[in-house]
Amino acid sequence: MSDQAASFSSSSSSLPLPGSEAVFPSPLASAECCEEHEEYLSLFCLDDLEPLCKHCAADSHARHRVYLSAEAVTDCKEELKTSLTGLDVKIKNFKDVMQACRAASKCNQTDSHLTEEIMKEEFEKLHQFLREEEAARLHALMEEKEEKSRKAAERINRLNEVMTCLEDKIRLTERELRAGGEGTPSDFPSMFTHCSTWCGNAKPERIHRPLINVAKHLGNLRHAVWEKMKQIAPYTPVTLDPGAAGRAAGASSSELSRFHVTAGPRQSAEQLINEPEHLHPHPRILAREGFDTGVHCWDVEVGETNRWTVGVAAPSALKTATCEASPEAGLWCIGLKDGEYQALTTPTQTLDVGTSRRLNRVRVKLDLEGGAVTFVDADTDAPLFTFTHCFAEAVYPYFEASSAGGGVAVREQRVKISL
Repeated sequence: MSDQAASFSSSSSSLPLPGSEAVFPSPLASAECCEEHEEYLSLFCLDDLEPLCKHCAADSHARHRVYLSAEAVTDCKEELKTSLTGLDVKIKNFKDVMQACRAASKCNQTDSHLTEEIMKEEFEKLHQFLREEEAARLHALMEEKEEKSRKAAERINRLNEVMTCLEDKIRLTERELRAGGEGTPSDFPSMFTHCSTWCGNAKPERIHRPLINVAKHLGNLRHAVWEKMKQIAPYTPVTLDPGAAGRAAGASSSELSRFHVTAGPRQSAEQLINEPEHLHPHPRILAREGFDTGVHCWDVEVGETNRWTVGVAAPSALKTATCEASPEAGLWCIGLKDGEYQALTTPTQTLDVGTSRRLNRVRVKLDLEGGAVTFVDADTDAPLFTFTHCFAEAVYPYFEASSAGGGVAVREQRVKISL
C-alpha cells in the first residue's frame, strides 16, 4: 500500500489546486481539507475508517489499506455487507434460540398441565384407597360393637329371666314359711334342698371379652395401612427420563417405566431445546438418575421387540451421536439384532440362549464396587454375560429399541421392609 501512497505523492502536480473548478473523484474528498497538510482529503483509509490526504497516506498510514475515496465507498459497502451478513447469521441464531425458548415455554405449559393432571389422579388413587380403608376399618369396628352389644343384650335378657325365676321362687318360699306357722323340723330339709339347688343353678357366667378390642383397631394403625398401601403403590427401581430420549423414541408421562418406539421421527420441544449433538439418532432412552455406588438390580421386559439393547452407559457415551455400543464407547450392553442375541463387545459375542428360546425378561445386575455388570435370564435365572470394568464415574441404565411399535419396560418390584 506504500507504493500506492507514493504514486499519489509523485502525481501531486496533477491534483487540482484550491479554488479551481475541477471535479473531485468523491464528495468525501471535495468536502474537507487536511488540517495538517492543507491538502484535499482525496483518499480514504479502510483500516482506520477516516479520510486522508496524499501526505497522510504516505506517512502515518503507509501500511494501511488506502484507496481513492470513490473506490473506498465501494469497499466500505462490501465490508458493511459482509458485516451485515454476519449480523443476519447472529439474528438467525437469536431467532432459533427464541423459538426454542418459546417451544420450551409451550412445552412446559403442556407438561405442567399433564403432570398436574396425572399427579392429581395418582393422589386421588391414594385418597380413594385411604377412604376405602377407613370405611372398611370403621365398618369392622361397628360390626364388633354391634356383635358385642348383641351378645351383651342376650346375656342381660337371660340374666333377667334367671333373676325373675329366682325372685318368684324366693317369694313362693317366703309364702310357705308364713303360711306354715312355726312348722315342724321335718319340713325344712326339703326346703333347704330346693334353695341349694336354685342357688347352684343360678350362678351367672361372665361374658368372654365383653369390651371392644381397641388395641386391635388402633395398634400401629398408620403402619398397617401403609403396609397395605404398598399393594397399590408399585415401585420401579429405574425411572425413565423422557427428556433424554433419542429420535423416534418416547416414554409415557404417566408410566415412566415403559419405553416405546414411535412410527416416525420424533418431533418435540426437546429437539428444539437440546443441542443437536445431544440428540441420539437411535430410538433410545436413559434413566433419570445414574448410579455411582452400591449394588443395583432391575428387570427389563423385552417382549416381542425384534431389536433391542439394554445395559448401562457412561455420561461420556451420551454425548456421542453416532457410535457402536461397546465398553470402549462407554456402553456395557447386550441386545438382540438380526435374530441373534449378542454381547456388545469389540467384536460382538453371540450369547448362548438356544435357537428355540426367546428372552422375555432380562435382569441387569450392576455392582459398582465389584466392577461388574451381569445380565441374567430373569425367567430361568440362567446367566447370559458379565462385563468387568473399574467404574470411575456414575453410569445410567440404558435402553434402546429399533422396531416401530415395539419397546421395553422396567418391571415393578415388590418392596420389602424389615424392622
